[in-house]
Amino acid sequence: MSFSPIAVVGAGFSGTLTAIHLALRLPDWPVILFEESKEAGPGLAYRQDDAHALLNVPARRMSAFPDEPDHFYQYVRRQFGDTVGPEDFLPRRVYGAYIKNCLEEALGKCTNLRVDHRGVIDVQTNPSGSAALITLKDHTVQMCSRVVLATGNQGSAFSSSLWAQHTLPGRKASSYEKIAPGDTVLVIGTGLTMIDAVLELERQGNAAEIHAISRNGLLPRHYRPASSLATPDLSELPDVPLRESVRLFRRALKEHEKQGGDWRDLFAALRPTTPALWQEMSPRDRKRFLRFVSPFWEVHRHQCAPASREKFDKLVDLGKVDLRRGTIVSVENKDGRLRLGLAPRNRAAATRWLDADHIIDATGPARDISTITHPLIANLLRRGFLVPDENRLGAQVHPDYRALQRGGEPSDWLFITGPMLRARFFEATAVPELRLHAAALAARVAADLNARTLIPAGVI
Repeated sequence: MSFSPIAVVGAGFSGTLTAIHLALRLPDWPVILFEESKEAGPGLAYRQDDAHALLNVPARRMSAFPDEPDHFYQYVRRQFGDTVGPEDFLPRRVYGAYIKNCLEEALGKCTNLRVDHRGVIDVQTNPSGSAALITLKDHTVQMCSRVVLATGNQGSAFSSSLWAQHTLPGRKASSYEKIAPGDTVLVIGTGLTMIDAVLELERQGNAAEIHAISRNGLLPRHYRPASSLATPDLSELPDVPLRESVRLFRRALKEHEKQGGDWRDLFAALRPTTPALWQEMSPRDRKRFLRFVSPFWEVHRHQCAPASREKFDKLVDLGKVDLRRGTIVSVENKDGRLRLGLAPRNRAAATRWLDADHIIDATGPARDISTITHPLIANLLRRGFLVPDENRLGAQVHPDYRALQRGGEPSDWLFITGPMLRARFFEATAVPELRLHAAALAARVAADLNARTLIPAGVI
């Protein structure tokens, strides 16, 4: 008896791991991992042409599998020998090779798992609404029992701007090949991607001036290992409004540092409970958090590899990098040169103008799915199978990872994993959380399908 396959759309970290878990849990059920690019596994975050950018988490904490904490570390030891230590920050492309290796091993073990490099452009449902009919880029159609949307980050936060046409993507190696000796470069964003971009510009040595720009001018903090002190009790935080939570957190942080601890200990302690805290916030407090607290939270929560931050700081000290703070209000092309208008936070001050040969977009990933131009996302939104959340962080999702459709009812066949989960869980960006979501989603789908009467392909 054959069964309609499970389709996982997107073969970055989340999609690849979800497909592996599904294939292992459902050995008799076909699992198809759809990835339009030539390579499945690394995704945009860990692609192979990113030669120098480092992970911002040490090797010992980057296992793809929650129940095998040393899985990645043992892999790199086999690849590079005992010169690699557990606290080392390895190149991002090494992690991409690791995810690719995990997929290759799963393909060798699981005959029910395969990779399809055709793009998925549309999904419709059958008359009963219990299964899906996916349309591929070559116009062929495939009936699927379940669809897992794992398309990852689509574009940058600046990609929907009126002025995005004037920028080069910070994560593409080809962008840096366009920088000629003596050029002035503006980098939009001051997060982890900006640091990677600046270090790549410095390695190539062509940029004469580099300016880094963001609304708040905040930089990601250095990573340091946890201190040996016990973290203070933060159990009161879920029971109080945001303003009081921030006050309690600051007080606990100050007391912890007074005893010789590090502020990073508190962020690490809060990390497992962040989804619950986010879900318990009132809608008003969520908006206030995103507007006033989130910029500071992000630079403390997502820390930078020490070596990368030290190199960057040295460039700033030497005057090779200029940090600017303000809101971009205009970008113009004047005779082949780009002019960027930067409005300062002080509204009374005049707009400043910066001229450059190139502008690199190093902003964070796009969160608002309504701005994504991918045909699959656009069609799912149009059909009401996918709905943005009110804060434009991702998609509306049921606690069991089913997409909430227009009208609020959970889908029977569409599941979501990866960064779109940020709307429900807030923590859905880094490997330690995404690997848990991938495993939990696969367990949910497997339990659902195992509990059903086995029905021939084309019926479910």
